[in-house]
Amino acid sequence: MPFCKTTSLFLLVFLWLNLAFSQNFPSKNYNAATELPNNTVRALLVDSDNILWIGTDNGVVKKENDVFKYFFEEDGLALNSCWAIAEDKNRNLWFGSYGEGLSIYDGTKFRVISENEGLVHNEITSLFSNRDEMFVGTSDGVSVVNIHTLKVQTFNIPEKDELFRVQEFFEYEDQVYVVSYRSGIFKFENRENQKKLVRVNDQEYLYSVFLEKDSIYSSRKGFFSKTSIKDYFGEKDNTPSKKLGHSIIWDYIKTRNGKIYAAAWGIYDANGGIYEIAGDSLISRAEDFNIPSKEVISLAYDANFEKLYAGTRDAGLFEIKLNPQIKFHRTEGKNILGFANTENSSAVLHSDGISIKSNNEEQKTSLEQLKKWQEKYVLNTRIALPKHEDSFYELDYTTRAKDIQFYDIKTHKNRYWVNSNIGIFAIKENGKLHRYLPLHSEEINFTGNGDLIETHPYGGVRVYNDLDFFKYTHFLQDDARTPTMVVNSLQKAQKTYFLSVFSGLYIWEDQKFSSYLEKETWKEKKLRHITPLGKDLAISTEFGDIFIVNDDSAFEVLKKIPRAKIAGNTISFLKEYDCSLLIGTEKGLTLVKDERFILLNEEQGLKQPLLGAKVEGDQLVIGSKDGYYSVDLKAISNPKPLVNQLEIKEVYINNNEFASEELAGKKDIDLAYDQNTVLLKFSTNAHPYPHKLAYQYRLNNSDNWSLPSSDPQIFLPFLPSKNYKVDVRVLDKSTGLNYTQSLLSMSVLPPFWKTWWFLLLLFSSISMLIFSIYKFQIRQTRNFEMQKSLIHKRFEETKMEALLAQMNPHFIFNAMNSIQNYILDSDIDNATVFLGDFAKLIRLNLDHCTKPSILLIEEIEYLQSYIRIENTRFNNAIRVIMDIDPAIDIYEVEIPTMILQTFVENVFVHAFPGNIKNPELKVSFKLLNEELLQCKIEDNGIGFSPGTTSKLHNSKGVRLLQERLALLGYNVDEAIQINSTKNKGTTVIITLEV
Repeated sequence: MPFCKTTSLFLLVFLWLNLAFSQNFPSKNYNAATELPNNTVRALLVDSDNILWIGTDNGVVKKENDVFKYFFEEDGLALNSCWAIAEDKNRNLWFGSYGEGLSIYDGTKFRVISENEGLVHNEITSLFSNRDEMFVGTSDGVSVVNIHTLKVQTFNIPEKDELFRVQEFFEYEDQVYVVSYRSGIFKFENRENQKKLVRVNDQEYLYSVFLEKDSIYSSRKGFFSKTSIKDYFGEKDNTPSKKLGHSIIWDYIKTRNGKIYAAAWGIYDANGGIYEIAGDSLISRAEDFNIPSKEVISLAYDANFEKLYAGTRDAGLFEIKLNPQIKFHRTEGKNILGFANTENSSAVLHSDGISIKSNNEEQKTSLEQLKKWQEKYVLNTRIALPKHEDSFYELDYTTRAKDIQFYDIKTHKNRYWVNSNIGIFAIKENGKLHRYLPLHSEEINFTGNGDLIETHPYGGVRVYNDLDFFKYTHFLQDDARTPTMVVNSLQKAQKTYFLSVFSGLYIWEDQKFSSYLEKETWKEKKLRHITPLGKDLAISTEFGDIFIVNDDSAFEVLKKIPRAKIAGNTISFLKEYDCSLLIGTEKGLTLVKDERFILLNEEQGLKQPLLGAKVEGDQLVIGSKDGYYSVDLKAISNPKPLVNQLEIKEVYINNNEFASEELAGKKDIDLAYDQNTVLLKFSTNAHPYPHKLAYQYRLNNSDNWSLPSSDPQIFLPFLPSKNYKVDVRVLDKSTGLNYTQSLLSMSVLPPFWKTWWFLLLLFSSISMLIFSIYKFQIRQTRNFEMQKSLIHKRFEETKMEALLAQMNPHFIFNAMNSIQNYILDSDIDNATVFLGDFAKLIRLNLDHCTKPSILLIEEIEYLQSYIRIENTRFNNAIRVIMDIDPAIDIYEVEIPTMILQTFVENVFVHAFPGNIKNPELKVSFKLLNEELLQCKIEDNGIGFSPGTTSKLHNSKGVRLLQERLALLGYNVDEAIQINSTKNKGTTVIITLEV
């Protein structure tokens, strides 16, 4: 939701203030007490990456986005004393020491070149990069070094007694010139494919030179000269006819807008400092740049950010912003308290009075004049002066002029209304008094009809409808609708709003006051500032929150800006600019535009206190102590992105630095499982306000961003084994924009015992172990079951053997009885035959009972013997039929031992009582298939009815037979089938595997 559509611009600006008061450029000093190792700064260089390199008498300093890194001899530097710095086209840095030669830095390590490698002298005074060569000036000669091969070429020293001390190099028309202190100026010429050093002139005591178009500036003892290049290199006398300045210039720099600055130090006198060369004039900028040192010896210029760097011999380094976003205009001894304007004039309220500019004329109203106006009114008025007893905030008429305190300045009907501790003054545009009111009010305003509203902290509010006769309506403080403890107000159309620090928002409308708190329209109590914002209002609370509200038809809170998003908690002012909200706090100025929060503070040159503010066109003017600030709102509210690159500077693994050469060019790194504490140090591209940057990171796209941090580093302790993609988001408070970049991909490898192959191996090993144990248990169980089965089988076999071994007692008794009858009847032949059959049967029974299976022929023989004995008892009355399938090989087929005898025995015992005529027993064997043999025992005996219990079913022999077949693995119900019909006989079918 936009705050507003368009806001009208003022026609008048404070240009007259710019003319009246000098501008001060924001500057910062770095010295040995803060960031530098030494206060003597002899060499400066802004490299191709906008990084500042500082050469001191005790080491080299790299300043990158206000992060300082130091290099000393222990880091590889040839000598801590650095007098010259240059960058070659390979982007290597060259540092000249005064005593130990050159140090070449490739970003990771140093290489030293000295007299041992052919350098003419180890005291380096100047360096100059030109194409593939580095020109090296020393205290006694010149050397040229090839930047690729580092081959050194040294040139003959001029034939003079004094040292050939080189001060500087410069290039003109593709030739390199050498400036010496006592030996004159030389140039390099190529003769016969060799460089030659040729003298150009014999000038002496040269400290520095500088080319500017067709002129050359030459610095000597106590002055400098400006000469045309043609004359300078000509054969005529080179003694300057016009000596300029009054000090020794050691260095020059030219800015992109054409200004030339000079670093001066008089050596033996008190002259020196930072100067601007304008034509033939040398203008001191020491006060404007806040550089107190008189010993400025080196300069550098950052064209991207319009920064000038000045190195001194005694006070360290100074950084000056030449084109600051915020300009300070000094008004020494005058605190600027507020601003106001009418259609044709502008006014400034300051600690010494009021200044009004109208028709290009300035009118000043002093404190003494204000006091005189008050005294004149008190002396001549016929109206009783307001008293405390009448609920007025009574004035102290003895207050002296120097003790006058101003509360505010407002405009109404082309008049400036100033309320103070000695009364209210209405002043015309020409600076004359329009009206004085003996009222003491810290906050005044007007109704839509133009009536003055006077607030009182404890005495209610008065609305004056006639100021000439002092007529007013008094609204008592006891009424909940009357504003109390008013701290700010705003008149908008026919509504006038009042803010109370204790009781919220009030409004004057339709000739009456209303309280939003009392009506429960808005429950916010502690309010402080208010400003229009298009058709809406912006209102701040005592504690720093801001509400955007609309009060056109019905009151509505549109948006809340929490104080956490604003730098600072104590708001000093709210202003509107082109759909944006300006918020002044104790920590700076925040511009809120389209959900962006742009911060300006001391880093851009805005220092406290912020005493009053006014938007004038595209300028914000802020009053302060001893001056005021002007801010280019148009430039600030439409900033370009300043961050477009992130680069890793250092990586520490478990507190050990990761080798730079290993990191170079890598997008990802692999770490062992125990290398899991990582510190990443990184940097953005060069930024003019590095302290405005905050950094967030996340370790994977699905993670949340970390809390913002001002340190460009990420500390990751005890990372679990995982793949990480480190993203960094840069929050730029100077533009309100964000920049996100993937910084590094890294993998913390798991320990071998957590790798997939080890886990697979472990799983396989455990699985094999479990399987082996399982197989062992299975074998043990099988062996146990086998043993158990064998024991059980043997037990059953023993039981069967015992069963088989024993003859039915009745059978034996009957058999013996039959033999006895044969003997008694003297039937010796039959007795002998019967006894032989009985003995054979006994023998077969003993033989078969020890075998688990027998041949079918053996079973048939046994049955025949048994049947003959049993049938003898029946006088062979039972017809016996034995039917064998011809397909059966009775000498090959084996069946379980004595399976059929029990059922045959049951036939003789139960099937044929005496009333059965023509009893018949049939035993048959049939091969159902290659694996199944069917044995059938049929009789035509008495049988039994289905569903009834027969002796055959309850036979102990049959039960034992069923158990035996089950033990052998048969399904008993399928193996033995008994079918019987009463009085028609019984059929037993036994199916056996062969």
